[in-house]
Amino acid sequence: MVKKILVCTNYRANPNHPSCAARGSKEAALELTRQLQGKNVKIEIEESPCMGFCNIGPNMRLIPGGEFFHEVSDKKIAEIIKAVKIFLKT
Repeated sequence: MVKKILVCTNYRANPNHPSCAARGSKEAALELTRQLQGKNVKIEIEESPCMGFCNIGPNMRLIPGGEFFHEVSDKKIAEIIKAVKIFLKT
C-alpha cells in the first residue's frame, strides 16, 4: 500500500469560515516537498478536500491510518518529516 501525506487545500472565500488553503496549506506543502528533497524519503504528497478541522488548520495527515498535523507552518515541517520517517518504517 502506498503511504502518503494528505494536505487539505480546501478554500473558502468567506473570511468568517476558516479554510486550510486561506491559511497557507499549499505553501506548507511546497515547503515540505522542498525539505524532503535529497533526504531519500519516499512518500507521496497529495492534495485533499476538507478534513473537518478547519479551525485548527492548515491540516495534514499521514495515510493510511497515520497521525494528523494541525496548524502546519514552516516551523512544524521538521517535526512532520521526523514523523514521516517513523511512519514509513511501520
